[in-house]
Amino acid sequence: EVIHRTHQTLETAGIPDARLEAEVMVMNVVRMTRQNIFAQQETEVRPQYERDLAGMLERRLQREPLAYILGYREFYGINVMVTPSVMVPRPETENMVEHTLFMALMGMETRNLIIADVGTGSGAIAVNLAIHLPAARIHAVDISEPALDVAAYNIRAHSVSDRIKLGHGDLLEAVPEPVDIIVANLPYIPTSRIPTLQPEVRQEPVIALDGGEDGLDLVRRLLSQSPERLKDPGVILMELDPEQFPAVEELVHQYVPGAEVSA
Repeated sequence: EVIHRTHQTLETAGIPDARLEAEVMVMNVVRMTRQNIFAQQETEVRPQYERDLAGMLERRLQREPLAYILGYREFYGINVMVTPSVMVPRPETENMVEHTLFMALMGMETRNLIIADVGTGSGAIAVNLAIHLPAARIHAVDISEPALDVAAYNIRAHSVSDRIKLGHGDLLEAVPEPVDIIVANLPYIPTSRIPTLQPEVRQEPVIALDGGEDGLDLVRRLLSQSPERLKDPGVILMELDPEQFPAVEELVHQYVPGAEVSA
């Protein structure tokens, strides 16, 4: 009944994925797994839990991202702490981890890789790479010091401090040595589109969303810096809007002549 009531409230307010969010909220409030919730549907919800849920629901109806309310987001099988200082990791960004792991395990000549996670934010990508590539060394860099504080927490929480070095600075300028792989989930939304985004997204840090007039300001600067920071052979992996691919392909050929490009 509580899940159904929460679902209806969220759905009436136009919250996306209302049913799933209702289940996640109740799971967190009553501290039960999803399987246990549905196995124990007759369990009475304590008044304190009802009050906690009401507070959580009030914040969500203000379109605060659920991940900020909960304080974490699941990403590639692990829980990552998130705060309003960082962008909420997206499910589609898990593809960045998949592709990097594939390149590291199948496409590179050595397992002792040096990887740069540029614009690390919460550190979600770097932490997962460190977990799955124990022989690799990873530079996780960001221009935002509050974001690096969040990344530092996640690195400690998942016991990968020995494999990840944090760096503060502008893109590859914060990377102290040449690397084998650059992973960059940079802002790529054109400035004019920011006001049209979902209310939840607009509460995330603008610095993590706004890619300039055509969305490619940071991509240009990253590619311009890459010849001095990327080994030969080396790989750059970026998340982009598919419509930006032709323009980025031209930029790659401009700044990294002879490079192979694929989407």
